[in-house]
Amino acid sequence: MKCKDFEFECIVAPNEMSGEACEHLKTCLACQVFAKQQAGFDNMLASVIKCEVPSDLRDSLREHRVESMSPWKLPGLSIALAASLMLAVGMVALNTSETTSSVVRVDRLLVEHFEHDGAHSMTASAPISPLQLAQLGESFGVRVTLANTVSFVEKCPIGDSYGLHLVYQHNNQPITLIYMPDIALDETVSFYYAGLKGWVKPMQKGSLAILGGSTAELPKQEKANDMIEWL
Repeated sequence: MKCKDFEFECIVAPNEMSGEACEHLKTCLACQVFAKQQAGFDNMLASVIKCEVPSDLRDSLREHRVESMSPWKLPGLSIALAASLMLAVGMVALNTSETTSSVVRVDRLLVEHFEHDGAHSMTASAPISPLQLAQLGESFGVRVTLANTVSFVEKCPIGDSYGLHLVYQHNNQPITLIYMPDIALDETVSFYYAGLKGWVKPMQKGSLAILGGSTAELPKQEKANDMIEWL
């Protein structure tokens, strides 16, 4: 993890930082100083500002950042500027129901699913039975062409529907693939936050997402049609 990635998580979600961010903090002196300064600044704000902060403030900040910033670069915010943004959002609530695109919502669903249910899948190492993969794929109307390298597969909840979640090896690294037949997109979008990076691509039916760690080498988006076949 890069220091800029850590600083973003520390500013936006100090109590919900990923395991990767916590590990980075243990070994990076610069980020230890930054975290201490940020904590002091947050305490100072809490002592001088008496207003109710919306419970979804930090989620709104995450969505605002993904929607308005380049997905591969984190904003170089100073502590004061970050605090100003947080206060502005807290005092004037963002109306995300009308301005946030479906792509941003899918990003959020994927990252939240991975944080809660996907981390254990990355530890699987033994190849699964090709028959198991074929049977589960058929229930979604697809055939996965990565059978020899798949180490994990399950039917998983994504929002109000279900997706085909599997982990396979790409350049000796575990990569997560999630096929979502009920979630349609207008365009392919890349994202990078919360210690994960990936892309979501519209398919013949539904969409296909690829996720990996912040340092993982992801497969090219053009390879999406080679990963699954339609039944």
